[in-house]
Amino acid sequence: MDKPISKQSLFHLLIFNQPFVYSRFITLHPLKMKDIVPFQQYQEALTLRKDAVFQEKEIIKMSYLDFIKYACRNEKLARAYPIPMLPFYYDFIIALLQMACGENTKVRWEPSSLAIYIGGQEITPPVFDDLRKILIIQNDIDFDADEFMNRDTENALKKAREFEAKKNREKSDLEDYIDSLIISLKLTEQEVSNLTIRKFWRYIRRITKQEEYLACRTGQMSGLVTLKEPLSYWMTSIDITDPYAHLKTDEAELRSKIT
Repeated sequence: MDKPISKQSLFHLLIFNQPFVYSRFITLHPLKMKDIVPFQQYQEALTLRKDAVFQEKEIIKMSYLDFIKYACRNEKLARAYPIPMLPFYYDFIIALLQMACGENTKVRWEPSSLAIYIGGQEITPPVFDDLRKILIIQNDIDFDADEFMNRDTENALKKAREFEAKKNREKSDLEDYIDSLIISLKLTEQEVSNLTIRKFWRYIRRITKQEEYLACRTGQMSGLVTLKEPLSYWMTSIDITDPYAHLKTDEAELRSKIT
């Protein structure tokens, strides 16, 4: 690529889940729900906040790709932090790239140097940064690859998010969401399995927003409910730019949640 990838250009291409042509060797396809189980595990290799977690200057100076290679089979590093699956992140990256490129494109690697090749193109650290960003946006991973967060802030927000999760006693797993979408949209399981992961979660959020809107609107029209804020229509944007936004409170409130 001649210039950095912008999120705006990616979102424009992804409206109808079009493949992203990165180069004449590399085209990344949005992953589908049939791949959701391995994808949920593999994606952690894309979302590790290297500079927030690791304190060694040597690691901080590394590119993300060089770090993944350094961590490959590095059991000592995995135990030190601890991140149990860290030694396998390199394997996860290879699997993700192969899934996204499709069976017609060969993803190969050199066992000695751990160099990665897609088609006829070597994956350099800058190219990998691009591909990582595409995979994150293309598959609606709740992560901002451009956002820097220091270790203390990362840990505080993680604890606050866990605190919020514990308050929510009504939990749904993936199968519950699949069942709900099938019933709401009258789809078959096969049709859901062929949805891209990004569209699946957008449909779930859209259905939720529609139901909330209709409930609020009904209460408003009956005169029994008065809303403090104008009611947002259910067809308006559902994209959340900051996954931690609802947790970013003042310091006193944050400390009360995590102590």
